[in-house]
Amino acid sequence: MQFKEMKKMSTKKFTEVWKKELSKEACDFTQNLTMIKLVSTIDDKGWPHITFISNNKAKSPNQIVWGEFMHGKSKRYIQDNPKHGYFYMSGEKPLRMLQIKANFSHILKAGEDLDEFNNSSTMRYNNTVNVWRAFYGNVVSVSPFQKISIGKLIKGIIFSMWAKGAAKSGMTEERLDQFGKGIFTGAMNPKFLAFIDPDDGYPIVLPCFQAIAADYTRLVFPPTMFKEQLAYIPENSKVAVYGLNSEFIAQTVKGTFLGYKKYRGVTLGSVNIEEVYNAGPPLPGVIYPEIEVLPEVTDFEMPIIK
Repeated sequence: MQFKEMKKMSTKKFTEVWKKELSKEACDFTQNLTMIKLVSTIDDKGWPHITFISNNKAKSPNQIVWGEFMHGKSKRYIQDNPKHGYFYMSGEKPLRMLQIKANFSHILKAGEDLDEFNNSSTMRYNNTVNVWRAFYGNVVSVSPFQKISIGKLIKGIIFSMWAKGAAKSGMTEERLDQFGKGIFTGAMNPKFLAFIDPDDGYPIVLPCFQAIAADYTRLVFPPTMFKEQLAYIPENSKVAVYGLNSEFIAQTVKGTFLGYKKYRGVTLGSVNIEEVYNAGPPLPGVIYPEIEVLPEVTDFEMPIIK
């Protein structure tokens, strides 16, 4: 089926085949420590947000638990807006993924889940930071397992590289910093896109390895994988794209999805970059637009009033 025809489909939305709880296979799948685990929340502007949280698993078919060891914005976002999502992708072939919608439930500062996270192989020898809060989400719906085609992934990257030059925004401002340029111009770097389901307001994450920077103000991607989900993203809505490099330096780009258009014979979706979020240490937070910093006050003398 051509993408244009897929775009027009409205009789069966892809989430209609989602289940109300996790199967035993799905619960077991989330327990693996060596996989991509993302939490998608909604920020204070109503835009999707993506965070990589490895201490993250199913506690039961109806509940997810994840641990906080670095204080990023997602922990506040999820308390302000309980609708959020989870994404799990295996780290070995065959590549499979699972998507979950959930509602934030509660936080615990002690208990067996925190002990288990801190005693895991990824945390037990960490002498500087521990998981100190556990967040719980009640499952709303779960996608079927989906396979990630290496062939389609490579095809998408080739298409992006071929057509990106024709999709430049024409703006000269460099909104990506040095690390962002490396992440989003690197063709093989993993990238993931989040959008908000227009039907129920839950954020959904899907792989978008084929996304690449056309310039330093715009990302583009061909719909070579997960066409049905990509076709469902509303034009002019806000999306987020999370990218990381081989050294696990990560950034999240947010902006307006401009829809699909052909460039050099290739259909590309494009995103105008409006915000860049540093997703890792030493300080998670927005790095574009730059926050105005007031000059340091060093003179505390009171003026003499005559």
